[in-house]
Amino acid sequence: MFQKLIILLFLAFGSVALYAQGTGTVKGRVVDSTGTAVDFVTVVIEQDQRLSTTTDSNGAFSLTIPANKEYTIVFSSVNIKPIRKSIKLTDGQVLTTKQIVTYKANYIRQVDITADKKGPIEAGGMDIKVVSQMSTVYDGIEAYLVGVTRNNELSSAYSVRGGNFDENLVYVNDFEVYRPFLIRSGQQEGLSFVNTNMVSNVRFSLGGFQAKYGDKMSSVLDVTYKRPNRFGGSIYGSLLGFGGNIEGCDKKQIFTFNIGVRQRTSQYILKSLDEKGQYSPNFIDVQGFFTAKLSDKWALEYLINYSRNQFIFKPVNRETTFGLLTDVKKFTVYFDGQEADQYQTLMNGLALVYTPKDNLYLKLLGSQYHSEEKEAYDILGEYYLSQVESDLGKDNFGDVLYSLGIGGLQRWARNTLRSDVYYAGHRGTWTKNKGSLNSSLQWGVDYKREVIRDKISEWEITDSAGHSLPYAYGIDYTNVDSNGNVVPYTKLTIGNDRLLKSNFDLKSNRFSGFVQNTFKWGADSANRISITLGARFQYWDVNKEFIVTPRLQFLYKPKGRSDITLTAAVGTYYQPPFYREMRNLEGQVNTNLKSQKSLHALVGVNYAFKAWKRNFSFNTELYYKYLWDQVPYEFDNVLIRYFGTNSSTGHTGGIDLRLNGELAEGLESWISLGVMGAFEDIKGDKYTEYYDSSGTAVANVQVNQSSIVDSSTIYPGYIPRPTDQRVTFSMFFQDYIPKFKFIKVHLTMVFGSGLPFGPPDNNRYKDTFRIPTYRRVDIGFSGQIWNPKWAKKPNIF
Repeated sequence: MFQKLIILLFLAFGSVALYAQGTGTVKGRVVDSTGTAVDFVTVVIEQDQRLSTTTDSNGAFSLTIPANKEYTIVFSSVNIKPIRKSIKLTDGQVLTTKQIVTYKANYIRQVDITADKKGPIEAGGMDIKVVSQMSTVYDGIEAYLVGVTRNNELSSAYSVRGGNFDENLVYVNDFEVYRPFLIRSGQQEGLSFVNTNMVSNVRFSLGGFQAKYGDKMSSVLDVTYKRPNRFGGSIYGSLLGFGGNIEGCDKKQIFTFNIGVRQRTSQYILKSLDEKGQYSPNFIDVQGFFTAKLSDKWALEYLINYSRNQFIFKPVNRETTFGLLTDVKKFTVYFDGQEADQYQTLMNGLALVYTPKDNLYLKLLGSQYHSEEKEAYDILGEYYLSQVESDLGKDNFGDVLYSLGIGGLQRWARNTLRSDVYYAGHRGTWTKNKGSLNSSLQWGVDYKREVIRDKISEWEITDSAGHSLPYAYGIDYTNVDSNGNVVPYTKLTIGNDRLLKSNFDLKSNRFSGFVQNTFKWGADSANRISITLGARFQYWDVNKEFIVTPRLQFLYKPKGRSDITLTAAVGTYYQPPFYREMRNLEGQVNTNLKSQKSLHALVGVNYAFKAWKRNFSFNTELYYKYLWDQVPYEFDNVLIRYFGTNSSTGHTGGIDLRLNGELAEGLESWISLGVMGAFEDIKGDKYTEYYDSSGTAVANVQVNQSSIVDSSTIYPGYIPRPTDQRVTFSMFFQDYIPKFKFIKVHLTMVFGSGLPFGPPDNNRYKDTFRIPTYRRVDIGFSGQIWNPKWAKKPNIF
């Protein structure tokens, strides 16, 4: 006890001495050679790294240090070359500086993904830092994200904390981007919008994000493309495609360009699927990002993207074996016909940036997004269901014993969708520093004009034993005679995707905006509080709904404990309907559909520590989301089919754990674990269950009507949401090859527990079965071809 008292007294006297020593303040902005603000730059005192801060979105920083002593101040980040400067301040002195930094040279296909370290988005997100290649079949930025659920390596779709892909926001340089609507499977997807060759950094939040981001319920992926300061480029190739980019600027760095081209074909992977046939996928994407510095205060940005996804498939056969160890069955289908799909998108975005003062940033944006989607297939199939010999002791083990049934099916569609989204918006930021209090006010207003032209024409016939099977949410009793025999019928039943015919045009206008303010107390990261308070509004002239969503983020670093960061966030997140949510299972559009609504609440702790003289970080986050006015949906592969009504309430809760650091020096690795539950209760869903005299439920009601003596109405209540994946685990590990450090190995492991599913009858309460767990392991290698430093060494080994 006496020793503890001595230590406390020593610390107290030390603090008094430090206070008596006096302090000074250095503040200013960090910009690149074009005058553009550089955020996420760490400003730290080399002699005492507890004295540090990070530049905000305007490049501004403020740091208080002891006076009358010479220190070295270091400006650094993953994207810039470190700069060191000596500094000595007198008591009470305020030094204002403007630091110009230089970006590092970009290596081939290198991507730096970081979380917003300023605080507000960190309160609702997770830190991400992955450098170099990851070994994955799908070559997209989505493969780099930690904390998301992906169960199809051919698709860009991902789920965040119980939400579907439509609930995620994606931005590239402040422009919101979209993906095609009609894509049904990952086979038809080729390339995500984001070109990893062109990326400089990515901000990602898994919930509780700021008001400056749009009106979705799950996550934000905010991508920034590079502004190069020298000529360079990259090129890559594989059996799945090729691509590259070229970038550069003029001598005075007034004009910059960054152009990327990608081509992809997944033909070799698709040949390994159960459904055999002639696959002809071809995906092309061309992008360009250009900037021009008009003056010291004015700048232009231009983003253009063109993509074409073409998918042609001529199926031949499919063979699937299923069942139990002692009861194995084989399902075989022979096909005729083909599928031909094409998705084309074109996006143009222009931004005018005005910076009249160092603390004032204004931006005008305008964009146009155009998409044309065509889906056409006419496929005839003849199927056989057979019993397979499952006795290991017999010579004919694995052979077909006899046929259990035969039948046929035909699927036909000629669907087209054309969408145009015209956008105009404004963003502004004003910062003010007064002593230990820093304030950053941000605002924005947006207008969107949406034009949708949709034409659906598809049908399906299932035939067995020479007649078409009737079907309408179960058994269509009107086609069964008094003896229980099926009466052949010729007219297709509307419903359950048996016959869909629709022709609908939608023209609408959206108005939205936000305002938020971030307050920071404490001039250094060892004693820092950050609070971001904001609100969004939106009005849509189709459903005449006006919404306001307040949001709050909080960050606290305890005094003297710069290794611990506490975060919390709470807010409402309303998602106004887009065209997909409005169209129900029969192709009808509900123009009275209201916003889906959710309340987010989360708390997190981040602990930074050193091990083996390297930096590590352990992050824990608890979250809960209450949902109401939800639109129920089902998955058809990766296509989301909505019910078109606000008829669901639900909740999602869980915990995310993540550890990341440099297991190998200079190479980032991570491991993450997520446990979650997502449930919903659909209003009005119920079914009738029939019982015999013993109280046993009758399985086949039509055949066993005479044994029914009682019935009851069952209300399912809460059931798992389609994205209810209880446990997810992922790991990414990098290391050097011994004695050959220019070659690296990348190991990726993914595990996801089974998702719920049920029969394709549009009754969500039956979707309580679980598909098998998702497991995937990828290993790959990458090597640096040349480094100028090697020329100075006689032997690079």
